[in-house]
Amino acid sequence: MRFLILGLNYVPESTSIGPYTADLAEHLRAAGHEVRVVTGFPMAPQWKVWEGYRGRWFMREELGGVPILRSFIYVPADPKRTLNRILFDCSFAFSALLGGIFQGPANLIIAVSPPLQLGVTAWLLARLKRAPFFLHLQDLVSDAAIATGRLSQDGLAARLARSMERFVYDRSAGIGVICDGFKRNLVAHNVPAEKIQVLPNSLDLEFIGIESKDNGFRLDNGIGADEFLVMYSGSIALKHGLTTFVDAAVEFAPEEGVVFSLVGEGPSRDDLLGRARGRNIGNLRFLPLQPRESLPAQLRAANVLAITQQKAVGDAVFPGKLLYYMAAGRPVLAAVGAESETGRFVRDHRVGLVVEPENPGALARAVRFLRDNPPEAAQMGKNGREVVERMFDRKVVLDVFRRHLESLARQDPGASLK
Repeated sequence: MRFLILGLNYVPESTSIGPYTADLAEHLRAAGHEVRVVTGFPMAPQWKVWEGYRGRWFMREELGGVPILRSFIYVPADPKRTLNRILFDCSFAFSALLGGIFQGPANLIIAVSPPLQLGVTAWLLARLKRAPFFLHLQDLVSDAAIATGRLSQDGLAARLARSMERFVYDRSAGIGVICDGFKRNLVAHNVPAEKIQVLPNSLDLEFIGIESKDNGFRLDNGIGADEFLVMYSGSIALKHGLTTFVDAAVEFAPEEGVVFSLVGEGPSRDDLLGRARGRNIGNLRFLPLQPRESLPAQLRAANVLAITQQKAVGDAVFPGKLLYYMAAGRPVLAAVGAESETGRFVRDHRVGLVVEPENPGALARAVRFLRDNPPEAAQMGKNGREVVERMFDRKVVLDVFRRHLESLARQDPGASLK
């Protein structure tokens, strides 16, 4: 079968959803299918097109045996502005349409969202190529934008986004979501449950191990072997609510030996740096995004791995970093809504502690509990590793994903050509 995958992010980007899309493409190819990918130029999480990719409109390359067409994206200097983000998303949706036209016939077109506009691109290509299209949701874009204040609940932009959602959902042959909370959200918005398939992200468990925290990462970054390390790793954006993480570091006196480390890049990093300098937080370390190959050692160097979210973020986001955290065998400290998808997952599977979001004191108290109760912390880390092995091993997950896509590719494309 021939599969055409449209996705904004792809390897070599190691953050965001690029690695998951690449895993799917390579798995389909290994199963004997013809796979082509249209993606953007790598720019995450720094919001700058990487060296070696700049100054081009389109570029062909091959990664993991999969032919890749990279197409133009407008990368704004200030991605925090709503209009700039809309232009960013629309630029790729349009250029991917141009690139996708010349990718030959397809039995199924797969659009990975965000951006939501890519669903419209997939629908247009489906009409041109007379093929069904499948929408895979890594975020619930409209809900996340409203929750973080980027869109007003009753504003014109939000209404247009909701209309676009309905248009794309109605015309897709199927919709994939990465967690149960996303499915509940869509069903509540009158999307037929039978159209939705839960297809979680997955991990290469051989890549992320559970060895000792004394692996050189601490020494390389000036962190003592006996210091209690609380780490956040990943993109640094508004929805992550990382002011809570920064402010929690203030709660610890130097002699307590607790270090907070924020590892990554993103549009909110400079704001957090300024906040830390203004408060003279000596036990907070900002480290740049690390090479992907060093991620296992980086995560295993921590005693606790943290996730923070804004209060308003509920079932709109399920962070991919949670899988990596659990795979590393470390307890998860989640400053998120108790009834958010992340909060429910961490609590129900006993892989860490859930505390009130945007409450630095609550986060600090949870850190002290994990520091002072090593057996409980170790059990949470062990639970996390077992959950990943049982639910997110890519050897199992990607087989299920492939079979679902194969079944859609055999359907009458007429359902997608309304």
